[in-house]
Amino acid sequence: MSPDWKQAVAGLILAFAAIFWLNAEVIRFTVHIWTYNETYTHGYLIYPISAWLIWRKRAILAEMRPQPEYSGLLLMLLCSLAWQLGHQADTMVVEQYSMIGMLAASIWTLLGKKISKQISFPVFFLFLSVPIGDAFIPWLMDFTADFTVKALQMTGIPVFREGTFFSLPDGNWSVVEACSGLRYLISSLTLGILYAYLTYRSLTRKLLFVVISGIVPIFANGIRAYMIVMIGHLFGIKYATGIDHLIYGWLFFGLVMLLLFWIGSFFREPEEVPHGIVLEIAEGKQPASGFVLKSFLLVAISAFCGIYSVALDKIIDTPHAVMLATPEVPGWESHPGPLYDWTPHFLGSRATLSTHFEKDGLPVSLYVGYYRNQHQDAELVTSTNRLVESRDPIWGNIGETGRKVSLDGNEIPVIQARLKSANHHLLVWSWYWIDGKWVSNPYVAKFLEAESKMISKRDDAAVIVVAAPYQNPDETAEKSIRAFLAASLPGIRKMLKGAAGEP
Repeated sequence: MSPDWKQAVAGLILAFAAIFWLNAEVIRFTVHIWTYNETYTHGYLIYPISAWLIWRKRAILAEMRPQPEYSGLLLMLLCSLAWQLGHQADTMVVEQYSMIGMLAASIWTLLGKKISKQISFPVFFLFLSVPIGDAFIPWLMDFTADFTVKALQMTGIPVFREGTFFSLPDGNWSVVEACSGLRYLISSLTLGILYAYLTYRSLTRKLLFVVISGIVPIFANGIRAYMIVMIGHLFGIKYATGIDHLIYGWLFFGLVMLLLFWIGSFFREPEEVPHGIVLEIAEGKQPASGFVLKSFLLVAISAFCGIYSVALDKIIDTPHAVMLATPEVPGWESHPGPLYDWTPHFLGSRATLSTHFEKDGLPVSLYVGYYRNQHQDAELVTSTNRLVESRDPIWGNIGETGRKVSLDGNEIPVIQARLKSANHHLLVWSWYWIDGKWVSNPYVAKFLEAESKMISKRDDAAVIVVAAPYQNPDETAEKSIRAFLAASLPGIRKMLKGAAGEP
């Protein structure tokens, strides 16, 4: 190994150590997801595969010479800013992507553009280790339900559908998160991207194969779901359940992927054998001071991020207890406890209020979850906080949509959902209260939380959920909720401001 490479590798080790120190909590969280969520267990393989891809280029890299560049520090600063925003908003996925971006920036800074270009794909491949995809689950569940119901109807079987729940003459079915096909989609895309890189040289062929590897598992999962329902319809549900786990799981997916790669092999291109590399570098050794200075700057940026985030967390930390008192709602009689034993699934709140009100025999429930000093596993906006837990044995979410509601001149953005159990149906409106603002979009909520924390305010926030029973049609339930909110919003605002310590 040449002296330049020794200095560059030493600098990278130092920079990577600082980045990993900064992201210790991020790494622990990521490994936890890889370990306990089957959808993302492939994450353990990403880094070894990336290292192997770089090792394949060792002959080319040995002929090149590292050229430290200051331009990589700009990328490092941008990734550090993104990391800081993600940290203050408790958005782990932003921190995860920012960490990998910092690694890429360190490589660019210490090795230069030409070497970075040679190993750009192995570095890009690291982004596939981030456990992301849960946001696509509702869409995938809806598509699987659409595909299955349409296929059953084309088969001549009558189907009654409510959201992702549907009934056949001989039984009831539902598309749950495990049936969404997300793990098939993520595995297929990961394998498809790697296969396209190793098999094709044309960018068009690479992109086309990646797109196909994303489309095929979605339709394959729909076929799998349809076949399971048909087996249950023809032979009994117990046979469908058993076959689902033994055959129509990963074995079915493996056969589909084998077919996809077999077809893709007919269009493979011969690997380009390099006959030499034109080196556009300066003669002589790089001065050691160049590597040392840039390594120091990379470490300094990482250290500053860590020190600033710790200091800001201490400033924001508020030890005072949170008290939520039932608001006064003129004309409505309050009763303690939830309605129909249903409570939204929001974890990690500092205080909760769960009660219901009645007027003229029409009940409306109110739930408030209040958050302060938010951190991982105790934050308001997260994929695990939802109206109904994914494995709730009683309640199911039929479907939800965003809308804006006008009440006495005030426009409130809400998420409208319909929930069902064996005996009841609920119309639900939910939204967030963050820094005195009503919002329903989770991404806007995360941005407002980060903005509030970055300017050293507290991170107090809350979720408000209002529900009323309905029968088709549901006009009565909406009228009840509107009437309740018109009477209760001033009291809810006062309660939230009081919990935040505002006058």
